Amino acid sequence: MWWIALYLPQWPLEALGAPRPEAVEDASGLVCVGAVAAQAGVRPGMSRAAAELCRPGLKLQPRQPEQEARALRTLALAALRFSPNLQLRPDGLLIEVQASLRLFGGPLRLWQQFQRVMASFEVSIHWAAAPFPEAAWLLARVRGPGRQAAGRQGWALGPPLGVAQSRQAQAVRPALDALPVPLVLQAWQAPPATEQLLEGWGVSTLGQWRALPRAGLQRRLGPEAMLRLDRAYGLAPDPRPFWVPPAAFDERLDLPERSRDLGLIAQALHHLLQALEGWLVAQGRLARALTLHLLHETRRHEAWPDTVYPLRLAAAEQAAEPLQRLWAERLQRQAVVAPVAALRLVLQVSERAESPELQRALPGSPGLQDPADTHHALARLLDRLQARLGEQAVQGLRCHDDHRPEKASACVALTGSTETLAARLPAAPRPFWLLAEPEPLGEHQGRPVHQGAVLVLRSRPERIEAGWFDGEPVCRDYQVAEGPDHRLRWVFRERRGPQPAWFLHGWFN
Repeated sequence: MWWIALYLPQWPLEALGAPRPEAVEDASGLVCVGAVAAQAGVRPGMSRAAAELCRPGLKLQPRQPEQEARALRTLALAALRFSPNLQLRPDGLLIEVQASLRLFGGPLRLWQQFQRVMASFEVSIHWAAAPFPEAAWLLARVRGPGRQAAGRQGWALGPPLGVAQSRQAQAVRPALDALPVPLVLQAWQAPPATEQLLEGWGVSTLGQWRALPRAGLQRRLGPEAMLRLDRAYGLAPDPRPFWVPPAAFDERLDLPERSRDLGLIAQALHHLLQALEGWLVAQGRLARALTLHLLHETRRHEAWPDTVYPLRLAAAEQAAEPLQRLWAERLQRQAVVAPVAALRLVLQVSERAESPELQRALPGSPGLQDPADTHHALARLLDRLQARLGEQAVQGLRCHDDHRPEKASACVALTGSTETLAARLPAAPRPFWLLAEPEPLGEHQGRPVHQGAVLVLRSRPERIEAGWFDGEPVCRDYQVAEGPDHRLRWVFRERRGPQPAWFLHGWFN
């Protein structure tokens, strides 16, 4: 098996979003310190008074465990696209990806996609890969970014992905042997007596610890410390319960501050949509209808109801990027009425993804070239037009079982339904453009006159007689007529009334 560990060293600070305070505190003191405060000598574990002596005016904020848990859950949902086998830690994730190597086309593509998705969350991450979960976690947490650290993402990789299990264990052993014992015990939250014993024996690394006689270690340190050591080296079973994602997608994410700023709202929405994409991939489903709630700040004498943005898709979607574009159009078109405290994203309607859609939706996949791609692109265009112009401005047409031309079709919402109407189409030609109201025409020797010109009738009459059942009867003879401009018109002679008359009802070109 192959495990990826994500350790979040600044999570209590970065889970608050941007702009962030300089440090976070709880009842015991400072628990996390930003780079600026650290340069001034502020350290985790300090009291507020001591920290303010080092940096006057230090921007402190109380720790928010619930907000951290919600943000970590969002990160875990986004990671589901790579593997359903996840374990949540208070300050990171453990992901088993052995079965995903082949699915993503090899280890290199898996790493590239993994890095791309996690980098979009803009948090400090120490990464590690190892054949055993405890080894991966220690390498990420204790070894830190390592030599290949770049930007905000640090890599502390074990042996290359894809090598055999026995070779993996051999390759990861030197990296584990070099880990400092105090930091390992801190990661394990071991009792202080364990560190004091090992320090008294002159043990500073895991390699030196393992070299000591095992029987004596077992008696002095107890079984738990030795079991964790064995699990790190793959010498003992390490069963782990995997996280069970929610059966329905209904997620909330807090903003770092109450704001109308569309940039902050868009950033939080991006994180929620990444989580939605991961959930959809893991469930094998596509989104058809969603609702975005802007949760507003509630004050003592003023409470704003949620601003709700429903979104119905003409093309069922799984990827976060097109959904982000659609909601960006909606947010720019509709003003934010009050400061926003949090976002809530709810998946209302979804459908099962067929195999071609699943392949197309996999991150980084080249997609399939088939006729459905054209339909999918058109449906995405319709979604964007609706987001920009409003749902009522972009609608579809549907046949209606009525012989009267003005009632033979109806505007319907673009729901993306593939339902078809079993209606018999007329045998006679119909114009593409139908006038909203028939236009009266003149008459000369029994032929219609339009704009001063006598029209030439090019077809036999088609009689339409209907509407007696709903109080709007018609009795018309329709024909195709051509004018001097060679444009074809659809005209009819109204037979009801004391005097028959000609009308223009549509254009063919």
